[in-house]
Amino acid sequence: MVVRPPQIDAVSELQNAFRVLLSNWVLAIPTALVSLLAAIFVVFMVAGIMASVFGAGMMGGMHPGAAGALLGAGGVTLAVGLIVLILLSLLANATVIGAAEHVWRGQPPDLAGGFSKAMAKLGPLFLLFIIACIIGLICLILTPLLGLGVIVAIVLGFFFMYALPAIVVGNRGATDSLGESWRLVRANVGPSLVAFLGIIVVSIIGQIIITLFHAIPFLHVIVSFIVGGFTSAFVALVVVRFYDLLSGGTLTATMAPPTMPTS
Repeated sequence: MVVRPPQIDAVSELQNAFRVLLSNWVLAIPTALVSLLAAIFVVFMVAGIMASVFGAGMMGGMHPGAAGALLGAGGVTLAVGLIVLILLSLLANATVIGAAEHVWRGQPPDLAGGFSKAMAKLGPLFLLFIIACIIGLICLILTPLLGLGVIVAIVLGFFFMYALPAIVVGNRGATDSLGESWRLVRANVGPSLVAFLGIIVVSIIGQIIITLFHAIPFLHVIVSFIVGGFTSAFVALVVVRFYDLLSGGTLTATMAPPTMPTS
């Protein structure tokens, strides 16, 4: 049964998440490192493709069988790289979510403790990843049908936005976390929608900034490291804060008021 919390000023909570992040910028390090790896991976993949095309042109063309083998190897590398990056991103976000518990209490961020907590939840996190892949595949199949897949993905993203904090903070299993997130959002549509829109806006702005430097590999890597890390850390802070406020969880009684914590 979902316990309805007192009235929440969702906009103020989003603003406070920015202030908390600026005062505890180290929260951005785990996700920033994953963003850095992702940027490096993209640069190397693009460089590899360009080198292969250039080499084929220098040799006067490439045998169809060799070209197929090259494309196949590139496809496997891309698929494996994406899976590894997604898993690392999931672990990094879980680490930040775990560390955010201390921050919202007004304590210094504990990345080591957050990482330990994320590793302890590796089983449910991996199962959640598998479920997300299945849902993503279904949405991809539905996409040609008037963009239905995109709509379904957005709606499910909204209703499952508290799944990660439910696992890391609420100690739920993978399927239980999805059910709890669904119930929380359904019972608190207003504040959850504000939080979700805030996350989307910040993510879009961050992606636009990163894309602006896409043509300059070195700057692209640096910008991805900084912007990607801070964007993901902001998202983690928001979902942890709203999850706890809406669920009446263990942090509510001890959590510091929504003011900027001391550094």
